[in-house]
Amino acid sequence: MRTVTAVESRAENLPLPVPGRRRLTAPPRPRLRGVSHAFASVAALVAWFALVAVAPSPRARVAAMIYGASVFTLFTVSALYHRRDWSRRARRIVRALDHSAIYVMIAGSCTPLAFLLPEPARTRGLALVWGGAVVGILKVTLWFHAPKKIGVGLHVLVGWLAVPLFPPLWHALGPGNVLLLVVGGLAYTAGAIIYACRRPNPYPAVFGYHEVFHALVVAAAAGHFTVAVAAIERMP
Repeated sequence: MRTVTAVESRAENLPLPVPGRRRLTAPPRPRLRGVSHAFASVAALVAWFALVAVAPSPRARVAAMIYGASVFTLFTVSALYHRRDWSRRARRIVRALDHSAIYVMIAGSCTPLAFLLPEPARTRGLALVWGGAVVGILKVTLWFHAPKKIGVGLHVLVGWLAVPLFPPLWHALGPGNVLLLVVGGLAYTAGAIIYACRRPNPYPAVFGYHEVFHALVVAAAAGHFTVAVAAIERMP
């Protein structure tokens, strides 16, 4: 079998070659591809241990562990996927892990919020967000070649499954934190749209549309971290 070149391994959703037409090749990967998530991975690791250390109760520590692990996993897998060249076979596996990690982080980010609520809202919230994450992971593993817009749409849908938690969180965390949740969700959604449309693409050789998407993910995660800290501090 022919060895896949580094350029080919970086190709994303290139159309299949048509007889009689010139074969398309992937453009060079932007130099900053994955850099923001590499730095965010280190920050997430530090924040994870700090959050567990200050958690005031066993329930809060469990919530901090789940949340911290999900955020660290997302940024670490993303950095590994985007910062090196993979063979075609390995790239498929790591890409599936990268896309699955998004669902894990969505559910993990909602976990401290659900843990803050009384029953039965807590169990319902956890079932909703983690059920959505399982559906998303199954889609990634069983329908790997689904159109990009379907994958992006499912990520956005699962991300907004936490909306039913907003009314009780309004009383538990206050309107400022709920507003921060909404702003972070809008940032995630804007990043997903940019990823699907590949626009804007400001500096393709250095900082392209994918880097804009990654930057919005980092910003949204930072805002949601503030809300997670507030939830864990108030947790009985």
